[in-house]
Amino acid sequence: MTAKRLIYLYSDSTFTPWKENIFGRTIASFLQSTPENYYPYVTHFVGFTEEFANFLRQFDIVFNVCYGFGEYGQHEISQWLESKEIQHTASLYESQKMAKDKVELPALCKRIGAYTPAIIPLGELANHEAQRFIAKPRFGSLHQNMHVFEKENIPYELLMEQEDLVIQPYLTGREFTVGIIPDEEAQEYICLTPLEIKPDDDREVYIAGQKYGTTEKVLNPELDKQLCEEMKQTVLKLHKVLNLRGMSRTDIRLSDGKIYILDINTMPNLDANSFLPYIAKNEGISLQELFRRLLLRFENVYFKTDNLVLAGVEN
Repeated sequence: MTAKRLIYLYSDSTFTPWKENIFGRTIASFLQSTPENYYPYVTHFVGFTEEFANFLRQFDIVFNVCYGFGEYGQHEISQWLESKEIQHTASLYESQKMAKDKVELPALCKRIGAYTPAIIPLGELANHEAQRFIAKPRFGSLHQNMHVFEKENIPYELLMEQEDLVIQPYLTGREFTVGIIPDEEAQEYICLTPLEIKPDDDREVYIAGQKYGTTEKVLNPELDKQLCEEMKQTVLKLHKVLNLRGMSRTDIRLSDGKIYILDINTMPNLDANSFLPYIAKNEGISLQELFRRLLLRFENVYFKTDNLVLAGVEN
């Protein structure tokens, strides 16, 4: 059987809007993890040109790990690839755009009977029942550019300066991130065991990362079995209702016994130090096995007909 020609399409962290964790070492690990039935190549994203589109069309499949380019986000990269009828592994533009838009999240969660924090207009903060709030970019990710503030000290100037900020009550509770990948046969999607993001002390305010103090990644957290299963099924429903492809990772807060959806990542970073590979490895799924499943899923569904690729129809 002739090996398919696969090309990894990426941008270095310095060229992506949110400075995602992807470097030369990341791509080296990708090459080492490529399944044997693929012959791998690598390219930077160099721009929205017809010449570059023609270059990408030479390959059987574009493994899309391009998290943006300059001011353009990952969903806009996918949109351009689709407009040029280039087959790529990431979720399609419309699905990514819907998942990234926090203004649309309440309606999306309502469709599957899930909770998400309410969105509060700036003018209603002073009279709102909540005492603590969080402001975050409407389309942002990676827990960046978030601001937590108290009702008694609302930073009106900051909130008015920044465009497209979403303001929500800050939920006190435990935070988890939950990954979705194809099963071993790449016929269905499965949910991996939630990973807990825990502050390194007993503080109430924390965000994954360093801005509000360091956090820790806790594998196999202590969690009621029924609640854990509900958490996994909720995230799996989200993945399916959005018609996401291959994989996703969703951040949630457990507050007052309820599961709240915070953010949906349609293109989880695949660097070895990032959440999804870390969670998968804990369940005995190596990066090579993860790539095998992702590519087999793509072949099972999207290589069948071009119209399936462009329409994003799942079987």
